[in-house]
Amino acid sequence: MLFLIVLFASYAVIWPLTRSSTTRRARWRIALGAGMVVAGAAHLAMPLPFIQHLPEIVPMREAIVFGSGVVEIVLGLALAGPARWRPTVGLVLAAYLVAVFPGNLYVAFSGAAVEGQPGGIYAWLRLPLQGFFIWLAVWSTDGLSALPGRFVARGLRRASIA
Repeated sequence: MLFLIVLFASYAVIWPLTRSSTTRRARWRIALGAGMVVAGAAHLAMPLPFIQHLPEIVPMREAIVFGSGVVEIVLGLALAGPARWRPTVGLVLAAYLVAVFPGNLYVAFSGAAVEGQPGGIYAWLRLPLQGFFIWLAVWSTDGLSALPGRFVARGLRRASIA
């Protein structure tokens, strides 16, 4: 929930300040970066809700949460890095978001209580949002352009030209 709030609040702040000088993709990329940095910092500052996203059988849950927090901060900051890195950063971020998705599935299917989050249908509503975040990571960074030409990127570029 915090990530979603920061994402949209950041965009709302950025939009009027950059209407004429920044593209919509860039605004969303900056907002996504802010959301990732805040989410990563939350992993470090209050790890319990993130630990609760992992089944008890998973070893070293605290270390995993700490490491994922650091990764989120680094990826969030990297979204503001040099333009030549952005497509690759977008794909790495999308892959990371896919990798952490099983934690959201675990909470939804097991009904695990997560501190600070409402129960019930909330865990299920989060699942399609993860798809949106993955798409946003790729779209806002033009991540498909980082793929080798024989894959999706070239085919999509050809399809859009035709």
